Amino acid sequence: MRSLDGLRGLAVLAVVLYHFSPDLAPGGFLGVDLFFVLSGFLITSLLVREWDGTHTVSLSAFWIRRARRLVPALLLVLTAVGVYTLLMDDRVDAQRFAVDGLSALGYVANWHFIESGQSYIDQFLQGAVSPLRHMWSLAIEEQFYLVWPLIVLGVVKLVPSRGTRVSRRRNAFRRTLITVCVVLGGLSFVRMLTLYSPDGDLNRVYYGTDSRAFIILIGAVLAAITWGAPAVARRWRTLIVLAGAVAAVGVVVAMLTLDVDDPWLYEGGYGLVALGMVAMLFAAAQPGANPIARLLEVRPLVGLGLISYGVYLWHWPISLWADESSTGLDGVALFALRSVLTLGVSLASYWLLEMPIRTGRLRIRRGRPLLTAAAVVVSVAVLLAVPALTFPTVRSIPTAAPAAAEVVGATSGYAAAPRCDGGPPVERIDPDRELLIQLEGNSLAGEIRSCLRDILRPAGVRFETVNPPDFNLCREVPAITEQVRETKPDAAILLSFAAVDTTCGTWHDPVDRLVEMWIENGVHVFLVPSPPFIVGTPQEQEMGWAPDAEALYYLSLAERDPEHITVLDVGKFLRTDEGEYVWRMPCLPEGEAGCAPDGTVGVRYVDGLHFCTDPEFSGHGCIGEHHKAGQRRAAAAVAVDLIPKLRGIAARRG
Repeated sequence: MRSLDGLRGLAVLAVVLYHFSPDLAPGGFLGVDLFFVLSGFLITSLLVREWDGTHTVSLSAFWIRRARRLVPALLLVLTAVGVYTLLMDDRVDAQRFAVDGLSALGYVANWHFIESGQSYIDQFLQGAVSPLRHMWSLAIEEQFYLVWPLIVLGVVKLVPSRGTRVSRRRNAFRRTLITVCVVLGGLSFVRMLTLYSPDGDLNRVYYGTDSRAFIILIGAVLAAITWGAPAVARRWRTLIVLAGAVAAVGVVVAMLTLDVDDPWLYEGGYGLVALGMVAMLFAAAQPGANPIARLLEVRPLVGLGLISYGVYLWHWPISLWADESSTGLDGVALFALRSVLTLGVSLASYWLLEMPIRTGRLRIRRGRPLLTAAAVVVSVAVLLAVPALTFPTVRSIPTAAPAAAEVVGATSGYAAAPRCDGGPPVERIDPDRELLIQLEGNSLAGEIRSCLRDILRPAGVRFETVNPPDFNLCREVPAITEQVRETKPDAAILLSFAAVDTTCGTWHDPVDRLVEMWIENGVHVFLVPSPPFIVGTPQEQEMGWAPDAEALYYLSLAERDPEHITVLDVGKFLRTDEGEYVWRMPCLPEGEAGCAPDGTVGVRYVDGLHFCTDPEFSGHGCIGEHHKAGQRRAAAAVAVDLIPKLRGIAARRG
């Protein structure tokens, strides 16, 4: 059906727009779900028709057809990525990409991304985005192709094969298959609802086969109900097309407006989206006067649908390789270049590789075809395994340290400051009551939270926070506001690498909203600019302007309202007396965890921004006190200026 090819074209177009121009189609990721619905319908249609003709399902034939359709083009992409990893200067990123490639080759990429912890901090700390990040959806589909025929074959075994009329066997098979689809789909939908938490790991829900299977199964239900032939009697077609048109409008609006982390999706909205997509499919498949089918059957959309697999495989790595820095282009020109490259490579893959193998024009005439195919797969695996097994997995932190004479003031100041591993005792700030501070921010706030809590606990200060793993300041404003109204804290601290986030418009829009809300609720506001990057890191060259922008803006807010706003300096013990930020600082006179034989301790991460020196910080958080010297110094820098201000706040309120 040409209309279903057009529906494929619409799905891949949405995904490409989402990756090439996310502002244009922020919900374009839903194109993947449209692929899921189509796959569930088409694959189940093939299986039920095979059973209807032979009363069995040939697993080997099915899997061979799927392999001939999917594997060759995938191997070509993985070969390109494998060669790319061998040529990369950054061997740590190359090792990571190669491991991603091996997981894609084994069709377990979605579980690999879940296991490797694709959280906010991980994505920020990694030096480059993987060209295989999009392989998670292909992994889910391949897992479906592997398991679903086994389930259908199990249904076949449940249906009596003898002693009953063909029509009764068909109805029994259909009812049983529909029941299985509904039950498994319902369990998967419930799995999404129960896994999702606004404060939890969204990627576990998004990438999980168990939490996404219902979207595929809703297409399978349609195939089971219609027996793979969804055309209905003429009297029902108008109603179905009208319903499909309404659903299509809703799906397109969702693609143009929704964000991937919108809670509504994971709290039941994905079910409505899936129903809308299957209604679109059902309507598009109706014969006769059908405006939806006519729109989907336009040649460009059908043509895009025919090569949609190659477009999906190639568009993402091309978008990373052909970026602003490598091409010197941006905007429409960059979009056009990426589109031309994607179409060119996809068309070549379709005509020179995919179709010849599918139609039998390209076949191995000598030797054993299966052994040859296995040799090709093994060769690609070896190509990826070389960097995966031999390249380093973590970056080493520079060992350069300043001369002692350059950090006299910073060293003595830190030694005299209240610290979570010693230092002078901190007297209770208010003898009559406990002070409550709301500490908000992303990974930077998370690094100092524990140490700052230990410093101020004896002073009668308690902390609260809104801190999901994928903290986004713009998204968390309502939750922070609700917490303030419920708990009425005395003060609030904001430490967030905010200047690079424009999801709310200008980067300081959520800051302004929070500051206004805090002041309206009688909360004193402490703004903490991000510490400047260490000069020379790739991150400093790309985002070095951001900490300065935060500092200037925060100081302007404090100058306008010094009674309610104070700016704190988190970096005073991380730099020389001349203001240069460094990788290492002198240890405390009495020694401290992580102190090296040269008398220095690491205080910054390899990205030049964060405080932890654990080389695997991005994967599991900062483990080991010997890696937390930078966090201890940052917390002490905040505490040393925070405590006097808290005493003033307590005195005024007393």
